[in-house]
Formats: sequence, C-alpha cells, structure tokens
Amino acid sequence: YSDGTLRGEYIEVIDYDPTVETFYETVDFKSESFLAQNGLSPSESNPKFHQQMVYAVAMTTIKNFERALGRKVLWSTRKLEYDPEHGKDQYEEYIDRIRIYPHAIREANAYYSPQKKALLFGYFHSNPIDQADQMPGTLVYTCLSHDIIAHETTHAILDGLQRHYNHPTNPDVLAFHEGFADIIALFQHFSFPDVLKHQIAKTKGDLSRQNLLGELAQQFGVAIGHYGNLRDAIGGINENGEWEPKMPNPNEYNEIMQPHARGSILVSAVFEAFLSIYQRRIADLNRIASNGTGILPEGELHPDLVNRLASEASKTAQHILHMCIRAIDYCPPTDITFGEYLRAIITADSDLVSSDPYAYRLAFIEAFKKRGIYPVGINSLSVESLRHPKITVSENPDSLIKIIASFLRSYANRIAYHSD
Repeated sequence: YSDGTLRGEYIEVIDYDPTVETFYETVDFKSESFLAQNGLSPSESNPKFHQQMVYAVAMTTIKNFERALGRKVLWSTRKLEYDPEHGKDQYEEYIDRIRIYPHAIREANAYYSPQKKALLFGYFHSNPIDQADQMPGTLVYTCLSHDIIAHETTHAILDGLQRHYNHPTNPDVLAFHEGFADIIALFQHFSFPDVLKHQIAKTKGDLSRQNLLGELAQQFGVAIGHYGNLRDAIGGINENGEWEPKMPNPNEYNEIMQPHARGSILVSAVFEAFLSIYQRRIADLNRIASNGTGILPEGELHPDLVNRLASEASKTAQHILHMCIRAIDYCPPTDITFGEYLRAIITADSDLVSSDPYAYRLAFIEAFKKRGIYPVGINSLSVESLRHPKITVSENPDSLIKIIASFLRSYANRIAYHSD
C-alpha cells in the first residue's frame, strides 16, 4: 500500500523500528521481480525478507486453523473505555486485521498483545554459552523463527476463539495457552516433508532421538545462552552433557504451576502420542527394511525409505495438528483444564472419524495417563467414557428445555464455586 503497509485480509505488517526511529521499505508482493523469483531469497539482513517471513508463517498458521475448524478465523474484539456520548455499543470494536511488527523491540522477546491486537517481535545480540554453536554478538531476529511466529500467531487466534482463556481461574488455563501455542508450532513444523527428510536420515527414522524438529525456537535459545530452546518439552542435556528424551513424571502435574513449565507437560504428552502413532504407521516399513528383525542395518538409510518415512511422519503430524485444533470447539468456554482438553480431543476425533485403525485416541489417552492428567467426572479412562455424550432431542420440545436447563444449572454452580 502507498502508506508503506503490507496488508492482507487477515493481517497487516508494519515494519517500524522504534530503536532507530525508522520505517523500513515494504516488500511488494505484486511486483514482477518478486513474482518471477517466487519470493525473496532467505536473508538475515534484509528487512523485506523479514516481512515476507512473518506474513507467510502467520498465514500458514491461519490456513491450518481454518482447514481444521471449517470456518474463517476471527480476531478478538478490542475493548474500549465507556463513552457516554455513544452509549453501550462502544464497549468493544470489531478487529478485521491484527498488526505484525517484525522489529518492534530491541530485546530477546516476542509476544502477542491482546490490548494492541498485535504481534511484536524483537531482535538482540547473541550471547551463547558455547561459541561453537553461534558467533557471539550476532544479531538474532525472532521474526525469522518459524516456531516463534507460529507460536505468537496461535496466541492471537486462540484469543479470538476462546477469549476467556486469558483469565487464570485454575493453574491449567494460562499453561494451556502456552502449551497449545507450542503444539501448533511444533506440529506445523513437522508437517513439511522436506524439512523432515534430513532429520529422519540423521536419526534413522527414530524421531524420539535428538533432532532439531523436537526443539522449539532452537536458534533463539542458543543465542540467549540456553541449550536448544526456551521450553524444551521433549528432552534435554543430562549431567554427562548428552541429550536424552524426557521421561514422563506424574508428579509434575501436581507440583509445577508456572505457566510455561506447566504447558510443557501438555506438549510432551501430545508429542509422545505423535511418536506412538508414527511408530505404528511405519511398522511395516521397518519390517521390510530390517528383514523382519526390527533392527535396521548399519549405515545410511536408503533415500526411498527416507522419503516414505518422511511422508508418514508428515501425514501423522498433520493429523495430530488438526485433531488438536478441532478440539478447541469441544472445550468449555472458560476454566479449561488439561483433562477437559483430552476429552475434547477424543470427542472431536470420534465425531469426525468413526474408525481408528492406528489407535490415535488410545495413544493420546496413554500419554496423558503417564503424566497424571485425568478428567473429572468419568468412571474409566476409555474412549467411550472420555467422549462427551451426544444430545438427542425427542419429538417433545420439553426434553430439550430440560437438557438446556440442566446444563445451565450445572454451569451456574461451577461459576459460583469459583467466585467464592
């Protein structure tokens, strides 16, 4: 646009750097040179590529939500101060686009602002513990991290879907916001087959071993002096300096209350479910490649096998991603818990797909069970018990009224309990 704004139907990118008080020139998506080379080439020093990066990843995240939910994404409304001249209708205003600022702050941070309805990304000079990982003093831009962009975009989308999830009525609420955003970033990353091929070849198909895709925002974490990433829910470095997968601990759910750390429990549960499903999907490929022994021969995997494994991993990640997103429509509008989210995942998937040949639902149940996450109000931890009962309406309209009245009575009692 003529005002220097990169604007689309959902978002607008405003590249203003308050540190140097400068508006960077905006990339023109409609120019012939841009279209001829299929976009700008990756560059850490080109602000135009930074704008392209945040726009592309944010729109990819939006597309995944719309594909899973089957409807358009809407942003949360902006609350306004009461204006007596305009009356009560001015309490809130509709937001058609959120803003993205690729160079908003000069610090190691990135966040979604519910008040500004904006995603703000920072940049900073790196300070790695091991200089072999990264050159000290390198400028690190959070707007160049796929995982950070997807994470913050998910915060904005979830705010529009469930705006009361910003109110910490129990320890799981804010933790769910963080964990859910990490889940979307992680599995959106896993859904790209070409990205997976290198890691599958490196780990010989075992994605539970150390790999870049299991570490969110790795460069960001290295730059500020931490190994791997900020919230590595999959594994970490042990006392011997070796990476090892994180073993589930059922006590953590009762002991950890900090939102980011508690959210990592949810991430690890979903990631374990993914690994279980992935192993079931590639069991036949492993039998063929190992002549039935289950032990792959020494040396590199055949490129054809790598391609097949990457395809299965990508397909599984896309399924998990959509399962986790669809479940949002089955979650309570307030006071979300991890147990309620598990019920929502099982119910949403059961409503969409009747059969479950690869035991997706059982994989989720087992992963949550290992971490001591149980829903309340059920008799057993089975698919039938976890699935919310369907509401059947008879020809008598009074039955529907009774169902609604019963729900409202129970809901009112819960609200009163939390208020007390």
